[in-house]
Amino acid sequence: MAKICKVTLNNETFLANCGDLLLDGALTSGVELPYDCRSGVCGSCRVRLVDGKVFGGTDESSDMVYACQARIVSDLQIVAEPTPDPVSTAARVAELVRLAPDVVGVGLELQRRFRHLPGQYCKLQFRGFPARCYSPTYPLEGAPNNRRLHFHIRRLPHGAVSSAIGNGIRVGHRVRLSGPFGSAFHRRDHRGRMILVASGTGFAPMWAIAAAAIAERPQRELAFVVSTRKLQSFYMHGALCRLARFPNVTIVPVVSEPQSVSYAIRSGRPTDYLPALSPDDLVYTAGAPGMTELVAQIAKAAGARCYTDPFSPNEDGREPSGLLTRLMGWLDDYRRSPETLRAA
Repeated sequence: MAKICKVTLNNETFLANCGDLLLDGALTSGVELPYDCRSGVCGSCRVRLVDGKVFGGTDESSDMVYACQARIVSDLQIVAEPTPDPVSTAARVAELVRLAPDVVGVGLELQRRFRHLPGQYCKLQFRGFPARCYSPTYPLEGAPNNRRLHFHIRRLPHGAVSSAIGNGIRVGHRVRLSGPFGSAFHRRDHRGRMILVASGTGFAPMWAIAAAAIAERPQRELAFVVSTRKLQSFYMHGALCRLARFPNVTIVPVVSEPQSVSYAIRSGRPTDYLPALSPDDLVYTAGAPGMTELVAQIAKAAGARCYTDPFSPNEDGREPSGLLTRLMGWLDDYRRSPETLRAA
């Protein structure tokens, strides 16, 4: 018979079999512990070990352990960072803006204020459509509004949700918003350098973190590597110009395809232009899973903390949804006149 161990996470206690992975033990017991890659790379499931022993998954440079790699071998006391409790609230589409040929800016007007940390994501369910996860971001222009959230959504040709934005999903469309989720959020009080790496619409959570970091400390040393596949998709130039006004900010724009428009825009992959990292650096990355994993590996080799938010698009347009839900969505659309996307 397996030995039973008692695990205390913050102020919540659960029982697990000796030899179980810490992450599996928590999830099996209904205890929420953030995670992403489950391979000990992204750092989302890292927790601080206060008391007890684990086998594997340890960070030699600190008392942090990777819950997806650490096996329980004794009673444990661990601590995870506090985040806002997930909630659900109603919203409506207040604005649709074409940011690039394949990117739409969506503004949601909230029924009530939604608490989240910069860099976290939430689940949106446009009425009549399957739920999808998107990251709220700081406005590209102007100041934030507590009753409005901004999202950058890449339109996929066969996306069940994204392809409907501007067609089936228009201004006034009802939305159910749940969250926040995710552990790749802005950590306050970090005194070292901050490195942000974004590809595509992974810019949204990274821009939110950048804005929060500079608001916290305007003299902060920050490097921001931003990439897109094509030059036409580089919609974030206005926001980057705002950020470039601060003295210790370095911005590296990158596009995958060769271009001759500007020497300031590099060609290649974002990881080609990462600065040399040190253990004092704090790294955040969001976008294509291959890119975020590579950044995390480079950061880990340098001893730097890294938090990742890999974007895995779902292009399957055949997800089931209730007939009544879809019917109500169609009726909502019928009541409103068609509205095209407004250009940025």
